[in-house]
Amino acid sequence: PASIAALQEAAAKNNRNAYENFVQSTMDAVRNCTLRGRFELVKGKDPVPLSEVEPASEIVKRFVTGAMSFGSISLEAHQALAVAMNRVGGKSNTGEGGEDEDRYLDAARRSAIKQVA
Repeated sequence: PASIAALQEAAAKNNRNAYENFVQSTMDAVRNCTLRGRFELVKGKDPVPLSEVEPASEIVKRFVTGAMSFGSISLEAHQALAVAMNRVGGKSNTGEGGEDEDRYLDAARRSAIKQVA
């Protein structure tokens, strides 16, 4: 396809015009070949007043990670998800593998949802 040829030329010759052609060709394909690309955003007339919108502190309570055991992802990633969700007020799930027991006593690192296999 034209987009691949343009990308190859851009990379091989450090050709900025070829890169711009690649970008344009790729964006055209996205617009023409995907449902999302066929939609057009229409700006609303009036924004909803903030007094009618749920506060962020309430919205984040519904943020939950998927249940992933530390056998499926690294221990570091498992703990990072828990720390991140604890910081924003969401909940992380240990998955069937549980979590390291040293995390049980540290509220910042423990998962809010404990799954037992």
